[in-house]
Formats: sequence, structure tokens, C-alpha cells
Amino acid sequence: MDTVNHASGGPDGSAPNLLRERGWGVLSPLWRKRGHGAARGPLLFVVCLLLICGTTAFIGIVPTRIFGHDNFLWLGNGWRVYCGQRPHLDFYSPWGPSAFLIVGLGMFVSNASPNALGYGSAMFGLFVGLWAYRLGRNRLEAAPRILVGLYLALLVTAPYALGTWPTWSTHAMLANRYAFALVGLVLIECLQRAEGTESNAGELLGGLSTGAAMALALFTKASYFGVCVPIVGASLVFRGLNRRRLGGLAAGFGVVALAVLAYLSFDVVRVVQDLRMAAGARSKAMGMLNLVKIFVAEAPSLAVVIALYFYGSSPHKQKGRWLEEHELLIWGLLVFLADAMLISSNMQERGMPLLGVYGIVCASRITAERHRAGVAASRSEKQRYVFVLLLCGFLSLPQLCSDLVGLGYGAVEKAYPSAARSRVRFSVPRLAPMILYDGPFDKRANGGVYTARINEGIALLKRYCGPGDRVINMDMVNPFSYALGWRPAHGGVAAVAYNYLFTAELHPSDEQYFGDATVVMVPKEPALERDYYDGYYRIYHPALLERYRLAAESESWRLYELK
Repeated sequence: MDTVNHASGGPDGSAPNLLRERGWGVLSPLWRKRGHGAARGPLLFVVCLLLICGTTAFIGIVPTRIFGHDNFLWLGNGWRVYCGQRPHLDFYSPWGPSAFLIVGLGMFVSNASPNALGYGSAMFGLFVGLWAYRLGRNRLEAAPRILVGLYLALLVTAPYALGTWPTWSTHAMLANRYAFALVGLVLIECLQRAEGTESNAGELLGGLSTGAAMALALFTKASYFGVCVPIVGASLVFRGLNRRRLGGLAAGFGVVALAVLAYLSFDVVRVVQDLRMAAGARSKAMGMLNLVKIFVAEAPSLAVVIALYFYGSSPHKQKGRWLEEHELLIWGLLVFLADAMLISSNMQERGMPLLGVYGIVCASRITAERHRAGVAASRSEKQRYVFVLLLCGFLSLPQLCSDLVGLGYGAVEKAYPSAARSRVRFSVPRLAPMILYDGPFDKRANGGVYTARINEGIALLKRYCGPGDRVINMDMVNPFSYALGWRPAHGGVAAVAYNYLFTAELHPSDEQYFGDATVVMVPKEPALERDYYDGYYRIYHPALLERYRLAAESESWRLYELK
């Protein structure tokens, strides 16, 4: 992309003629925040960021309307990490350790309360927001810099699943939000280089930022690292092979990767095995039909990307340079494809979070190009500029507003929970902050039915077992070790979904699955859909009968204990 001159004056130090013109109107000063407004920008950003993160911490675990069982995915595995276990080494996980470590940190702060989900998101949202704001220094105009920091902080913290209504509160798919924010940081640095008095200004720090974000994405969810690679590759094509930036990329990636691998005892073989299982299963779940649905659903966003290319490309580009002339379109299509591939791999139908980052950066770039020109603009040129900003807003504001509504709605639900929609509560004190609302969705995995089944399973375990037992659950997630505060079993899986997280050909062995569990809970009616459950049960049922005996059962559960 064209570099952006962020100096307050023209090349000779004088103020640009454009800013002297009354025709510029009020829009440019408000957007650029020059002069006295610039001093208030950081304060405004910090106040807004603290409000976002403070609200997230207040919510803690949000009263959940859909996918209530996913709460236990994060709480159960966060509890494993809190107790000293490590993903890949002590249990199979298709996800890296990053998200579980964030939840584990939330448990440390909250004394292992379910509110750890909100506390962890609040801390990570604060971290990402400050990171984005610092990264935007000398890259973005003042207002877009604030906007992109708040955009990514909201992307981390909003308590609903991407691609659903913001009022469908849940912590499901938490790792997707974390990983999208990390890719957003990569995108900011790749789309726009820093500007300064030196030709290499910001290249080393920018490379460090992108390398570190890529490594964190890899150890959050490997598919997000996969889309970072072509994004960084495209930036190298457009910006060239700057040695300082390449060194920063290698150093940032290497330091973070080595730190995580040290946590995992450098057992690269186990990590690769888990990721290979996950990739094989996910390839079965993904299909061209799902991708086509996303393209159809997001056709308006694609149309805006194309319109932005026609109306937003700088008229001052040198002719004859094909890449430079089509750069805006190439980036837009690449980011659109990255969003589509990630949403498809997540089995979601809508949502283009990365296009929102692209829109904010484009708005900043076009504003800076207009300022740099330093000439009087015609009325038609001003109209074109306003139209381009509206196009950028179409890409960014839907996700931003949706996340803001989701966060606000979650806060209202937390302050005023509905007794009518949550007639059944969890029976153990540790789960008291968690509310699963009844609704028109699958009651096996949410609401009073699911809550009552978990309560029944807890009562069965208390009757026949004790704190010395190590429990696994042959369902999607294991709520029991965390709910009872018992030491989790070594072995087992982070979550179960047949042909989505593992397959008949690629799955943990019987020894890895059962580990040192002394008790196995088997639901008579699983929370999982049958397509995701039956194949998984067939894999491990023979070993269950070989190793364990039926010791007790209730209306909803069978309890097996070690022979």
C-alpha cells in the first residue's frame, strides 16, 4: 500500500492547504483528531477500553441462552490447566493451550469460579486492545487507531457466538473470538506499514508484533495460523523483503513458540499428532456446500469490497504498476476469503470479522492519502470521499455494533436474570453463578433439562464415589471434575464430536482416552447430536466394558467404575 505521511504539515513543514479550506468541513478534523483533539485521543481510548473490559468482568459467566454445554468445555479444561495438566500431553485437544491458559488465569483470579470465563476474556481483551492501539501508532489516523483497538477488544469480549444474534448470549466458541482478534493484529501490520523519518521506521517492531500474533494464533487454533501465512506472504509481495521486518517476524514467532513449547515440554510429536487428528476430522466436516452458503450470505460484503476498489483507489498511483493499481482489490478479496474459510471451518454461517479490520485500515489510509495530496478538492471529490468512508463503515460497523449490543445485553441479563427462563439451577455451590436459560433450542445441551441432568449425575457421583476418584464423561464435555472440585483424570479428550474433532481412523487410543480414570459416566441421552455421538461411542464402548464394570445408574446416567 502507499505509505502514509502522518506529519502535521506538508513536506516543507507548512500546514497543508487542504486543512485550511473551509470546504473540508468538520469531518476531517473529527476523524483525524489533530491539534488539541489528539491529546484527548489516548484518554478517550483508555476510558472506552476499561469500560468494555470492566463490563466483561462484571458479567463473568453470562446467563446462557444457547450451547450451555460449551461452558463446561472451557471450565472443564480450564480446571485441568489450573490443576497442572497440559493440553496434548495430559489429554487430547484439537485446540492449542492458549485459550485454556486464559481461562486458567481467570480461575486463578476468581478462585476457580465459573466467572473465570468473563475474567479471562476481560484480561485478554485489555491486552489485545492495548496491543492494537500501540500497533496503530504511525500507521493509522487517530480516530481509526482508537476504533480498531476497541473493535478488537469487543471482538474478544462479546459474550455470544460469532454468526448468531447478539442476544443469544453464550460463551460457546470462545477460542474463535480470541483467534480472530490475533489475526486482526496480523492484518493491521500487514495492510499498513508504519511511517516515520527513516525508511525502516517501525519495521522491526511490526515484524515482532506479527510474528508473536501468528505464534499465539497457532497455539490457539491452527487454522487461524493457516490464514496468517498468505496474509503475511501478500505483505511481502507488496512491501518487499525488508530484512528488519523479516528478522522481527522470526524473532517474535520464535520467542512465543519456544515459550509455549517449553510449557509443553517440547513434545512436538504429541502436538502434531493432535493437530493431525483435528485436521483430518475437520476436513470431513468442511464441504464446498458450506463454503458456497457463506459466499451467498456474505455477497453484500463482497460487493462492498469491489466498490471500495473502484471508488477508494488513489488517483495518484503511477500507471503501469499492476500490483499497485489493484492492491486494494487484492487485499479485499484475500481478507474476504480468509474470513470465509475460517467461518466455514468453524461450522458457522455468517460473520466477517477480518473485513471489519480491513475497512478501518482502508478508511485511515484513504484519509491520509487525501491529506497528503495537499490540494483543494472539488465537490465531487469530497462526495466520493464520504461515499468511500460509508463503504468502509459497512464493512466494520455491523460487527462492531453487534458486539457492543451483545456485551450490553449480557450485562443487563447478568444484572437482572430472568427467573421465568431458568427454573432449574445447579445444585453445587461452585456452579451457583451459572444460569442456563430455557429456550427454543436443543434442550439436551442447554436450559433446565441439561441442568437437571448434570445435577442428577453429580448426586450419583456423591453417593457412590469420593474426592479421590477421577471421572471422565462419555459425552461432548466433562462437567463433573470441575463442578465437584475433584482432581481431573489424566487422559481423555478436551471435547468430543465424531467426524468433527476426531474420526474412526484418527482418534486417541483406548489408553489415551481412559487414562487413569477410576470412574466413567455414560449418559443415557447425550447432549451431543446423534451424528456426533454414535460413532464416538462405538469406538470406545468395547474398551469401556473391558476395563470398567457397571456400578450404579439413575434415570439419566450409568456409572462405571474401574474393575
